[in-house]
Amino acid sequence: MMTDLQRLALQVQEAWAAPDQPRAVLEAAGEAFAKAVGYRLYTVTRMLAGGKEVERIHSTNPEVYAVGGRKPVLPNAYTQRVRSEMKPFLAKTPAGFAPLFPDHETITGLGLGCVMNLPIVFGGAVLGTVNLLDREGVYDESHVEPAMLIARQILPALLEQGA
Repeated sequence: MMTDLQRLALQVQEAWAAPDQPRAVLEAAGEAFAKAVGYRLYTVTRMLAGGKEVERIHSTNPEVYAVGGRKPVLPNAYTQRVRSEMKPFLAKTPAGFAPLFPDHETITGLGLGCVMNLPIVFGGAVLGTVNLLDREGVYDESHVEPAMLIARQILPALLEQGA
């Protein structure tokens, strides 16, 4: 019998067939994330050639975090975990991410205080990340695997972007 989480992942997979890519897949994933773990901000970044920079390809707050915006990949514990170890990053409070994120004041200014960064891996490389943010303390370890199951479904959108 299929679980609710499996149904959500399948709905994202069904969006693979839509002609309007990557928008269709990224929006379907957003609906699935909303139902599975919730969020106040959902962005997707893709790694650019050379691995020194990422580019945002989706944002639910384009006024603050615009599609096309770029960020440098900084050598820190976040990068080690997500880019090198290819594991999700979870920070339950601003203290957990502020030392690692140069834009932490922008994040907390939006009323966001916890973050999950979910690496999308293919062929031994991180192609990009799904970034889910919400109020402080909303996410804990129990949210990571359900979010990863959905996040993995956006792989075709990152391949489509030429990542």
